[in-house]
Amino acid sequence: MAIRAVQPRQLSRSLDFSGVRVETARLRSDRAVTTFWRWWAEGGRRRATAALDSGDARRVVPEITSLIEAIDPGLSWEFVPAREGGPHRLTVTAAGVPELRGAARRWLAAAPDADESWSFADLREPVRGCAMYFRDRRLDFDQAEVVVDLGLSRADVTVHHPAFTGLSGADLGIAAYLLLDALCGEEQVETWVGLIRANATAPGIEAVPLWELPEILCELAADNTDELGDPAWQILHGETGRGPLVAVVRVPLVALSAPEFDRHVAVHVPYTDVEDGGLPGSLSLPGLRDLEDHLVERLEGNGECVGAESCDGRRLLHFYVDSTTPAHEQLRVAASGWDQGEVTVTVTDDPGWRKVQHLRV
Repeated sequence: MAIRAVQPRQLSRSLDFSGVRVETARLRSDRAVTTFWRWWAEGGRRRATAALDSGDARRVVPEITSLIEAIDPGLSWEFVPAREGGPHRLTVTAAGVPELRGAARRWLAAAPDADESWSFADLREPVRGCAMYFRDRRLDFDQAEVVVDLGLSRADVTVHHPAFTGLSGADLGIAAYLLLDALCGEEQVETWVGLIRANATAPGIEAVPLWELPEILCELAADNTDELGDPAWQILHGETGRGPLVAVVRVPLVALSAPEFDRHVAVHVPYTDVEDGGLPGSLSLPGLRDLEDHLVERLEGNGECVGAESCDGRRLLHFYVDSTTPAHEQLRVAASGWDQGEVTVTVTDDPGWRKVQHLRV
């Protein structure tokens, strides 16, 4: 049985930070990470081990909760006691909030190496057992069914469970999310599940047992992986008020894929050879490709290009970079030599990768 300190999950969280505020919060969070691991080394590990071995893990919950909340109040954490001679596990997780994924990953990156007594994670593993409890309600896994609406790179899931009766508001969504988390594991849910809905009524004939969902998500992941095992790229087509749009995007477009890259840089590039539909012609395409390659090279591993949209004589390149580096300025300088018009660069702190969610289909 895992011992958890779970913050109420925000199913939708929108942050509007200025760059200075984000950097200040990031520095404060990083100092709290250092404080946590110092506490762990200077006696926290010993007290946590003794508490778990005695069967009274809750006696260290307040102390650990305080330290984790100092990193970010929205983070959740849990102990998973040792099984079959393995180590205890301490997990600190973003609990489904994309904006917190970076903080959880930075906590894990600073952790000591795992040993025979302890291991560490920033993602919850699937739960062993046949049920979980939420708000004193038993949610049996075998009573849960799901209706899955598959897109190209995400699955919207409606969860049906008779125990949802009596739950309302945010509790419904939280219960549905925790069921998916328990059966599939947090990594699968954050990477491949889009919208999550909850329903207490009996589903239709299109529903499948919840235990089939992990396999469905594994197949979705395989469909979005290339022959080398790397993330695949998709070509999307759409219509806008300014004409046809073609987008090329790397999947999955989620913060978990690169949580250290928390700043969105939009590079708007005009091109002179414009086809009738507003898309780039053969005279501009080679230069656009060379520019993108040049920008990626200048990042030197401190960011990546995750997509490009072409429409009405302009290409919009979507980059995510590490906000603690000068990567966004490197992009600005590297794009200044473009000879087919003036390039504009827009920088937004976006740890939840909200700026590209319209391309996640």
